[in-house]
Amino acid sequence: MAAGARLARGVASRIGGGRRLLSRSAASKPQATTLKDHNCTAFLRWLQRKAGTQVSSVLDVATSTFGRSLFALEPIQEGDCILGVPYGVQLTQDKLPQEVCMLLDNLVGDTAKVAVLLMMEQNLGHASGWEPYIKSLPCKDQMHNVMFWDLNELQMVRNSSVYNEAIEQREQIKKEFSAVKPVLEYFPHLFGEVKWEDFMHAYALVSSRAWRTAKGVSLIPFADFLNHDGRSNSILLYDEKKDVSEVIADRNYAVGEQVMIRYGKYSNAVLALNFGFTLSRNIYDQVQTWVDMPDEDLFYMEKLDTWLRHHGPKSEDMFSCNYTKASFVIKEVKFCRGKAVGVPQILRAFFRVFYATSLEELEEMSTEAARGDGRLARRPLENREREIHAHSMLLLHLDNEIQGYFTAIEQLKIANDSASRSVQPFRKQMAKDLLVGELRVLQSSRAWIAIYCENLSIS
Repeated sequence: MAAGARLARGVASRIGGGRRLLSRSAASKPQATTLKDHNCTAFLRWLQRKAGTQVSSVLDVATSTFGRSLFALEPIQEGDCILGVPYGVQLTQDKLPQEVCMLLDNLVGDTAKVAVLLMMEQNLGHASGWEPYIKSLPCKDQMHNVMFWDLNELQMVRNSSVYNEAIEQREQIKKEFSAVKPVLEYFPHLFGEVKWEDFMHAYALVSSRAWRTAKGVSLIPFADFLNHDGRSNSILLYDEKKDVSEVIADRNYAVGEQVMIRYGKYSNAVLALNFGFTLSRNIYDQVQTWVDMPDEDLFYMEKLDTWLRHHGPKSEDMFSCNYTKASFVIKEVKFCRGKAVGVPQILRAFFRVFYATSLEELEEMSTEAARGDGRLARRPLENREREIHAHSMLLLHLDNEIQGYFTAIEQLKIANDSASRSVQPFRKQMAKDLLVGELRVLQSSRAWIAIYCENLSIS
């Protein structure tokens, strides 16, 4: 797992203090461990000097199965402030030379600007005030963000939306590079030779390690060694009064235990795309599914017009809609107070509309929407046979999706050609985690819809 960052993390900000930064007692001793990362000793000494204050007295850097990680040096209690990194030692776009900032302004986003700053510090080498931190960052070969996967590796996840998203992300970064390249070449003493590969690496480091605070995007030394636990309630908070980014423990930690935080409530698709790792069981997994519109239908244009005019406010479960396809997000069906939730209403509404068999049905749905909150076909159809038919079409769509995932997972297991043998095992495991998790989501939705149809048939 990358010790990664968190632009997408949705980090909260906090004003004022009220928590104590733990101090390590003279009597306490760190638990001996073979995982100690001696290479970070110089980094920690540098960070304390640069911060001018104690960043943390209860955490130390060591190596775990997830890479560089932070461990408890002494017992930590829930509610304790376990680290505090001043804004002054964070890499932020306002630390770029003013002449560079002026030329980059309005050309690219915050992530690209911090990536440019990182490239400048990398080029400065020993002259950089952040050299120990720069040296602690992973090289390109150690990163597994999907943007780094070659076409053969991407084929492993072709059934997932990650496939297209990774291609689109890479194209977007290329556009940003085209925008910044002339600016950077204007300052060769700061950036040296400007290469696409270096920009992509810097961009990935920022997008996978940075936080978005009230002051913008920040690379925060030491804090970005914290690994992700989707069940944790700890997040990084920015204290405007103290001008410090802090982490508050959400539970007790024993000496030697790895301290974790939550980057956000992210699916494996987001984790793979932005952070370069996945979880074997991710409670936040979801699937983006594209549904073809049956344009051979005699009433296709009327259905499309009805849908576009009346389907109501944009739903978080619907990504997009055009004249050929619509995209929806499906989450795992879960039970809350005895009621199953998870299959989005707007997806079911789509099938009710596009599998209607008459203009009268469309008119009835439009009239009902007008009487209510304007949202179309969110209630079961009065005609039970038509309701079953619409959901049977949804079942057929889910069955096709599920079969595709089964095939992709089986290919991961049996593939033994030269192309598959060249795939890094970690990335192959990422692909498996991603596909298995999304398959689980689809199967849970399929089971719910099947029971729904069965109950309608016998009632």
